[in-house]
Amino acid sequence: MKRSIHIYSQYYFPVANACSNRVEKYVMALKNDYDITVVTWMPNYPTWVKSDEYKWKLFKKEYWNYWEKIVRTYEFATRNEGAFLRILNYISFMLSSFIYGFFSKKPDKIIVTSPPLFTAISVLLLNKIRNIPYILEIRDLWPDSVVALGFMKAGSLSYKVFSWFEIRLYENAEKVIWVTRGICESIEQKWYCGKVFLQYNVTEKINWDELESPYVKLNDVIKWKKIVLFAWNMNEAYDFSKTSKYIKKNIELFFVFIWDGSAKKDFQNALKWVDNVLFLDRMKKDNVDKYLYYCDSVLVPLKNEDFYKGTFPVKGIEGIVNGKEIIFFWPNDGEFNKFLKDLKSWKDDSKKLKLEYFRDNVGWLVK
Repeated sequence: MKRSIHIYSQYYFPVANACSNRVEKYVMALKNDYDITVVTWMPNYPTWVKSDEYKWKLFKKEYWNYWEKIVRTYEFATRNEGAFLRILNYISFMLSSFIYGFFSKKPDKIIVTSPPLFTAISVLLLNKIRNIPYILEIRDLWPDSVVALGFMKAGSLSYKVFSWFEIRLYENAEKVIWVTRGICESIEQKWYCGKVFLQYNVTEKINWDELESPYVKLNDVIKWKKIVLFAWNMNEAYDFSKTSKYIKKNIELFFVFIWDGSAKKDFQNALKWVDNVLFLDRMKKDNVDKYLYYCDSVLVPLKNEDFYKGTFPVKGIEGIVNGKEIIFFWPNDGEFNKFLKDLKSWKDDSKKLKLEYFRDNVGWLVK
């Protein structure tokens, strides 16, 4: 009889983002050895309105082909506008996922991915009340990343509360998985033990032959231009000012943004008279891959701040693995920029070896 694992993640398909991709890798790596249940949200993106099948429901089970099931639990649907509504969204999912975990059949283990930290707090409570061991994956440092984005002040009461929960989560986890070396180094400065593991975000080379007919028809005006793709959330981690100047200066390039985020409206207004940029709404990953097929480069416009030195962007990794040039602004001495510089100097065999870091298996950390 297979052992059971619950994977807790507030974000999962049908939305396509780094978190969804990460959970999918766990599922595919573990599905042959474990009965897997993914505990996640009730979809409401990009309309922020739940469809009829999810309205007024606390839980909804869905059975997919290659694993046991998905359990979608209630969350308060809101746009990414305003701290109060976002916190309400996080807390609603934290409570509903905890209720499900409290009354469901006890699993052998839980994997929880954070941020948001609230989801991990739900699992910490289940660990204390039901004695369920858990593996904690950290994709970004909370509350430090919230401070870096300007939504919280270091030393404030809320910062101290979240920091307390952060340390408790590390202390009680069976293993702690970090997705970049920079995150590892940051946390080991304030908390250290032998159960911290580094596993980069994994990605795979896209099989272009399996894609359907091209999703985007590029017109004659831009066929001769090099195409630069940006396909993720545009938030306060990115340098809008430098990105705008770069787009206006490089008129020989054509920029395609497939995106959403808190800064979308202001950024589009700043470039509304520019004719070498195309803005598209977020879409399914399969369709994004078709745009990636056309593009020559992938844009990674991070801010030049110390906090982002340890960032290793998923879309940047995906671009590298699929042979795309990376346009990267800052930080010059950051982990990702150092990797890009090393990449240019590696011989072909060495380069292929290094890229395996981002391709294969996250399952070994669980098994």
